[in-house]
Amino acid sequence: MLESVLDAASLVFVMGSLLSVAAVVRFRPSECRLVAEAALPVGLAGFLIGVISMLAAEYNRDHIAPAVAIAILTLVYTGIVRLLFLDSLNQNLLGARSVVGKAAGTGGVIIMLTWATTSVSPDGLAMFWYPQVAMVMTGVGLLVFLIGRLFHEGYATDWAKKILGLGWLGFSMGIVAALSQLSTPTTLGPALAFSFISLLYSTVAVTLGLIWIPQAMTSEKGSLSLGLDQILPIAVAVLAVLVGLTVSLQ
Repeated sequence: MLESVLDAASLVFVMGSLLSVAAVVRFRPSECRLVAEAALPVGLAGFLIGVISMLAAEYNRDHIAPAVAIAILTLVYTGIVRLLFLDSLNQNLLGARSVVGKAAGTGGVIIMLTWATTSVSPDGLAMFWYPQVAMVMTGVGLLVFLIGRLFHEGYATDWAKKILGLGWLGFSMGIVAALSQLSTPTTLGPALAFSFISLLYSTVAVTLGLIWIPQAMTSEKGSLSLGLDQILPIAVAVLAVLVGLTVSLQ
């Protein structure tokens, strides 16, 4: 039983990413809320990396098992971390931190993401780079900000919810684009990658936002609009698409 829930790659990804986040606050117990808040987006990022790798491993079965492990177990591990640090959610998210610490934490997270994508994907890092997704999300994000400025709203808070909203937009666009590929199910994998990569980029952006501008990621009341109410619909939607893909390939 214990061996079935242990995976070295997933554990290294989760611990490496969260330790990088903890380094931003110099591992101070009084500021460990940042780690608790970053746990879920880090877990979801690992989940999506595994799902995308599963889609890419259609012709390379050896990569499916590692992809499944990192998809499921990263959520399990980060859920445990979130539970252990649950009481820290009452702490304040302090914004005054050194640029060096933020840069080091960002570098650590990026290294872990790069390592995870290259270790489980048959196509390496190139599989996870979609300029179209980055352009769409950046463009819409700037539009949201400019409209807010037009109506004299600074949009200085609650950016976690806005960024996840952009991810959902990209996910929906990818699903619509994939509908045209239903007649040739073997091409659905690349088509659906746009959907999942949109969500992946948004969760990575939330994680990096927590490192650099934690107060802007939270609501005006100081709470982060990112929890199981946001994570579960994403996981259910992704799994529903995978089930549909499996049925169509039979």
